[in-house]
Amino acid sequence: MLANFFGKSKPVNFLLISILFILYVVLFIVVYRFESIHIGVWLQILGGFFVFLALFFLYNFIVSKNKLTEDSSYAFLFFVISLGFFPNIISDFKIVIVNLTLLLFLRKVYSLRSSKAVLEKLVDGGLWLGVSFILEPFTIVYILVIFAAIILFIKVKIQTVLIPFLGFGTPVFLYYTYCFYTDQMGLFTSLFEFSTVYDFSVYDTPFYQLTFGLFGFFVLLSIIARSSKIFSVSNQLKRSWVLLLLHLIVAIVFVGLLTTHSGAEVIAISIPATIIIANWVQFVKRKILVDIILVLFLVLSFAIHFIV
Repeated sequence: MLANFFGKSKPVNFLLISILFILYVVLFIVVYRFESIHIGVWLQILGGFFVFLALFFLYNFIVSKNKLTEDSSYAFLFFVISLGFFPNIISDFKIVIVNLTLLLFLRKVYSLRSSKAVLEKLVDGGLWLGVSFILEPFTIVYILVIFAAIILFIKVKIQTVLIPFLGFGTPVFLYYTYCFYTDQMGLFTSLFEFSTVYDFSVYDTPFYQLTFGLFGFFVLLSIIARSSKIFSVSNQLKRSWVLLLLHLIVAIVFVGLLTTHSGAEVIAISIPATIIIANWVQFVKRKILVDIILVLFLVLSFAIHFIV
């Protein structure tokens, strides 16, 4: 039943999956009793919901426009379900905004598969990466993704290599100008002060071990099951798949480099991971198996907050 319903991409699916996210937010508030919640936080949650709608729209747009999956809602469903495992997403507003800017960056990167307006895409991609860098300096590792896209989809020339740097430098230079004008150069120089002290203690719990184990298993299964078939065919999907796998690696590195972890930062990994899982699920012939997988993820995304 679920396989038949989400196996197609329809506007009603987007609405229902967005409602699922609202249920997660209610669950987080009830279960974790965020004691610091007051009128200001409520307004932040409300504003955050509209930011999440933008996040959802961009995610859906990237997947569908660049044909990263078949015409289905599996990727979007898995992405929202993945958010249901991380209650701090409604309180760590900064990391949500960072991932929103990263999606705006990735929108341009994945669209390089089309030969239209390539230079404009490179400028825009670099610009959004520059904005992300100002918000979170470690997003600089995503520069590997845009250069990988250049190698995979277009010709490597001095022009195509330098243009992303031009886009990247524009917001960074404007931020430098602002900091210089307001005599707050410490804010600008702090962007280049990378710490080597990391704290992963938040992940050292059965909650995160179960969550990472679940998604890690299905991501590896999906990569193994789909890669051989995709690489046996010389087409655009093969290059997009390589870029998607590199995107996953870069996202893991990005999360690992962050000096503080709340759990919400895993959104960055969820973006490529859920697309990869959807690529396998959509080709599973036994729909009853797909139903079981979807029920497993849905049930566990709620139950884990009570049993662990």
